[in-house]
Amino acid sequence: MSLKDIIDYVKGQGATYCDIRKERWETTNLTLKDGEMEKVTSGNEEGAMVRVLYNNGWGNIGTSDLSSLKNAAERAISMAKNSNEYKKEKTGMADVETHEEEVEMPMEENFLDVSTEEKVSFLKDLEKKLEKDFVRSTELRYIDRLVDKEIATSDGTQVNMKIPRIVTYLIITGKSDTIQRASEGIGGTGGYELTDRAYEKKDVVLDRLETLLEAETPPSGKMSLIMDPHLTGVFSHEAFGHAAESDLVSTGNSCLEGKIGKKVASDIVTIKDDPTMDGYGSFPFDDEGTKARNRTLVKDGILNDFILDRENAWKLDMEANGGARAEDFRVKPLVRMSNTIMEPGDMEFDELVEEVDKGVYAKSSGGGQVNTGEGTFQFNAQEAYLIEDGEIIKPLRDVSFNGFTLQTLQNITGITKEMDTGIGHCGKGQTAAVTDGGGNVLISEVTVGGRE
Repeated sequence: MSLKDIIDYVKGQGATYCDIRKERWETTNLTLKDGEMEKVTSGNEEGAMVRVLYNNGWGNIGTSDLSSLKNAAERAISMAKNSNEYKKEKTGMADVETHEEEVEMPMEENFLDVSTEEKVSFLKDLEKKLEKDFVRSTELRYIDRLVDKEIATSDGTQVNMKIPRIVTYLIITGKSDTIQRASEGIGGTGGYELTDRAYEKKDVVLDRLETLLEAETPPSGKMSLIMDPHLTGVFSHEAFGHAAESDLVSTGNSCLEGKIGKKVASDIVTIKDDPTMDGYGSFPFDDEGTKARNRTLVKDGILNDFILDRENAWKLDMEANGGARAEDFRVKPLVRMSNTIMEPGDMEFDELVEEVDKGVYAKSSGGGQVNTGEGTFQFNAQEAYLIEDGEIIKPLRDVSFNGFTLQTLQNITGITKEMDTGIGHCGKGQTAAVTDGGGNVLISEVTVGGRE
C-alpha cells in the first residue's frame, strides 16, 4: 500500500489527522583517537513513523518494517483512541499550505562515492597536522549521513527530500599545571567537499590549546563581557532559542510566555532562526511536511515570533512555521531550532574593546546550562582574555558567566559587523543538527566566575 492508501484507511477509521514519515539513512561514522581507529561503522537503515490524532488523543508508532505499515497504522489508531479517553486538554493542528514537491539538497562531491578507506586516510592526515609538543592527546570524529525522507499527511501534503550532512570534530588536550582541552566542529549540509574546512580550522584549535596552557584564572564579579561569534551563537540558541520553542511556551516553561510584541532585548538585537540559509541545521520541509521559512524571533529588541509546529501553533493561536523536527523515524517530531543567528551590527571589534574598562573577552563554548522557565543561564568559555582600560591584557582559562536571559539581552550595547557561525548537535530528548552564530557582542554587565 502507498502512504496515501494507508492515510485514507486511517481517515476511514475516524481519525482527525494522520501523517506518515518514511526515512532511509546511509551513514558513515569514524573515530580516530591517538592514532588508533576506535570506530569504523558504515551502513544504512530505514523505517517509518505513523502519527494519528483521534479527537484529542495522539498515537505514535515507529517501525523498521516497511512491509507492515498498515499494521503500524492500526496500532497508532488504537493508541490514539485510548489516549483520547483520558485526555482532558483539547488539541488540534494549525492549518498550513499543502505541498507536492521533491527536493534534493546538493553535494559538490557525493560522500557516498568516497570509500571508507579514503575517509580514514583523511582523519589520519589531519591528525598528523595536529602533532605539536604541547598536544598530549587527539581525537578526531567524522560523520556523514544522507537522509531520504518521504512525508505524507491527511491534509494532502506529499513531499520527498534528500538531506546530506557531514561533520568533523577536532578535539585535542594538553597539560601544564592542569589538563586543558580545545575542540571545534566543522561541517554543514553538503558533500565531502566540506572536509576541506577541517584543515582550515586546525590552527584554531592548536592556538586555543597553546593559549589555555599558559592562561591564568579569571576575576569574578559583575563586569563587562564580550562574546565572540561562537559564544553569541550558543547564547542565542541555548538561552534564548529554547525559550522561544513553542512547546515550552504553551506549557508555561518559558520566560517568553505572553511577551509577543513586547520589548525583550536591546534595540540593536535581532535574532532569527532560519532553516533556509546555508547551515548544518538546514532543511526544505520540517518533519510534518511544513515548508521551511526564516523565522525572525526578535526584531529590533521586540519579541516577534516563536518556533512553531502545527499542534502548538494551534494551542497558541499562531501560524505554524516549520518548527517540527525528529531525530529519526523511531520518534515523533518535537519543536526544534535549525540555524539560529543574532544578526550582525555596525561596530568594529576594536570599538567594542575600547568600551570596556574592566571585563572579559570570551571565545568559543565549553558547555553550560539553562533554565528556560526561570530565564537563567550559565556558560563556560573554552578561551578568554582579560580586558582592562580598553585593551586586551592576558589570556584566561576556566571562565564561566551567568545571568538572567532577558536582562542580559537588554544589556547588549554593541555588535560587530563581522560575524561567524558554528555547528553542533542540540539535545532535547532527541538530537538535532544545528548551526548558530552572530557577531562579537558586548554585554555591559554580567556575572563572571560565579554568582555573587
